[in-house]
Amino acid sequence: MKSKKTSNLTKFNLKKILARITNRLGIKLLCLLMSFLLFLFVRYQKEYTKDYVAKIEIKNTPSRLLIANDVPEYITITLTGFKDNIYELPTEFSAYIDLTNAVIGSNMYDVLLDSDIDYSKMNIIINPSQIPIILDELSYKTVPIKVPIVGKTSYGLTIDNIRVNPSNTIISGPKTLVSSMNEIKTYNVDVTGKYFDYSTISRINSPINIKSDVSRVNINIIFDRNLDRKEFNNIAVKIDNLNGKFKINNTNPLIINKVILEANKVMLSNLSPDDIKLYIDLQKLTNSGIYSNISVEANIPEHTRLLEIEPSFFDIEITERDTNDNNIINTNENTNENNLNNASNE
Repeated sequence: MKSKKTSNLTKFNLKKILARITNRLGIKLLCLLMSFLLFLFVRYQKEYTKDYVAKIEIKNTPSRLLIANDVPEYITITLTGFKDNIYELPTEFSAYIDLTNAVIGSNMYDVLLDSDIDYSKMNIIINPSQIPIILDELSYKTVPIKVPIVGKTSYGLTIDNIRVNPSNTIISGPKTLVSSMNEIKTYNVDVTGKYFDYSTISRINSPINIKSDVSRVNINIIFDRNLDRKEFNNIAVKIDNLNGKFKINNTNPLIINKVILEANKVMLSNLSPDDIKLYIDLQKLTNSGIYSNISVEANIPEHTRLLEIEPSFFDIEITERDTNDNNIINTNENTNENNLNNASNE
């Protein structure tokens, strides 16, 4: 009898529990679904993505072999995960390519990560994951050193000769690349505005994967200045620095009969007598009198050379000015006007 009552009680409890579960079942299932979706939303909102830039190290290159192509120095490593594991993420990555079993020629090699870090719990993308590398034999060769010239010289001068010291160097590198090279160049040398022979030091501009036993060279550039001579006549001489209490008492004008200049032909063709300034400096003359053999000084254009001036000196008589002379002029502006007028008339 007691066993029968217990059985009835159990059935009653199960029915009661089932009734509570199935009561408003749709609403309860909807709440459960929303809770699950909320969990997923929060979970994936915490997803962590970060890019790392890692430098590639080339390891175990076989002896007598060299890399003959341009290999990128860096790769990008993208790591994804969840922010609740952020403390497990590394601060940096180390990448390398192992060439232990590499052979001559072009092949693809895997980019590997340093094994000191446990990557099993990380979602990692390496870009690029493989890199093409061309291996070639090590070779040597002696080649001349050439100097590339840029810029425009003064007056269109041409270069007569370029002297390089040392003139040759031994280069080393991949056999295919070395065998194709007949010379090696320095960095560009700019001759813009240059007129006189020019000396400088320049570094060797070695191509990628090529080494030179010379790093710097001395360069001497010699120009063909295409020189010519030109004669200029009847140029007046200016008087400079005459004390204000004196005046020039010469009866003959101070005129230079002939000036001969040497310079580049193009430059000479553009010169006129106005470009030549002739003067006599009387600053040291402090007394009146006749002074003999006072030298004429000349200011000539840059890059020209004075070959001849005739006459090159004058005898000058200096007298005191009359205090009542209304023609007194400022000493520093005394320009020997009579000479200029006479020169122009001639």
